[in-house]
Amino acid sequence: MNEETHTEACGNEPEELTRESEVSADAEVVDSDQQSAPLSDEAIAALVETAEGELGHAIRQLLEERSIAREDRLRALAEVSNNQRRAAENERRVEQASRARVYRGVLPVLDQMEMALDQDLDTVSPQQLAEGVRIARDELAKTLAEQGVEPIEPKVGDAFDPIRHEAMMRQEAEGVESNHIVMVMQSGYVMGEQVLRPAKVAVSP
Repeated sequence: MNEETHTEACGNEPEELTRESEVSADAEVVDSDQQSAPLSDEAIAALVETAEGELGHAIRQLLEERSIAREDRLRALAEVSNNQRRAAENERRVEQASRARVYRGVLPVLDQMEMALDQDLDTVSPQQLAEGVRIARDELAKTLAEQGVEPIEPKVGDAFDPIRHEAMMRQEAEGVESNHIVMVMQSGYVMGEQVLRPAKVAVSP
């Protein structure tokens, strides 16, 4: 073999290999696209009609399993939706029942106030009016206690607690340490660990 023939043969071989590689790569892209593209129901039905033997049986079996899986999924989604709806309804009913208990407890307090207002102010004494207000207050306190609401009633000399107390002013007081309560202006209320309203106090500087 002469030098020109050898060069020509060597020069043609890479081009042919390159073209074959490009064709192979294109074929892989097409195959990949065909594999990744989902088949429509019409295409699957056409395959079932043309398929025979074990292949046709396998396709029909897979289609049946897919149909069952779809039904199970829809049934599960419906069950989840129903459970969420029932849970929301139960939560609403519990909330209403809890509120109703509170309201029923407040009604006797309202009755006591009505009785006090219905009295003849020309004949009733201040002591009797005060007694009516006291009864209404005690009834309301009882109702709140049944719901877990308790008063915060600090005493003079107690250490100031910024969570349970609200300092309204700084005031000197003999015998009271710094940052301790010297006067209680208004009681607070707590329900369990939650402070509904801190007690208003004056604190020593």
